[in-house]
Amino acid sequence: EGQTYFAKGFNSEYDVKVAFQKIEKQRDYIKSKLTGNTYKDVKKIHDFLVENIEYDENSESIGTYTIYGALIEKKCVCEGYTRAFKYLADSVGIKSVIMQGTATNNQGKNEKHAWNAVSVGGTWYLLDATWDDPIIVGRGVILQSTHYRYFLKGSKTFDKDHILETQFTDGGKKFTYPKISVADY
Repeated sequence: EGQTYFAKGFNSEYDVKVAFQKIEKQRDYIKSKLTGNTYKDVKKIHDFLVENIEYDENSESIGTYTIYGALIEKKCVCEGYTRAFKYLADSVGIKSVIMQGTATNNQGKNEKHAWNAVSVGGTWYLLDATWDDPIIVGRGVILQSTHYRYFLKGSKTFDKDHILETQFTDGGKKFTYPKISVADY
């Protein structure tokens, strides 16, 4: 009683329809900037997310775990980045999947995390737009190379601080992921 199935920030079916329209409009805008070259389009999608999203450090924004949070609110956590990347890549026929596991952050702590795998030229590489979008403290300057530390990397690079999990609960389904290139793109 007194509960609804609507996510935070949505109060009616109309609100949900408007949200879908906004998402589709943003998708169409991004698609209009793509070239049809898989590598260039993966990079453009990655760059759009890195340049336009702010990481939601408190996980309190509307849609923080969703495509809506990433593309409309422009504030989300890793799940929002990964879902948005997959949604945009899928919309232009680029194969991608969402990968989940744990990752060791820059303070040396393990945390639950999500990233993407994407097929370029028939080979699967890993991509972490969240970690390519650093949180700037104060008036710091970010080198351009920082935005590509986790862009189209092989398992040799990613396995240093990302650990893929194929089963999320005891006795739960075991997920199968594509075979990832060992080497970076």
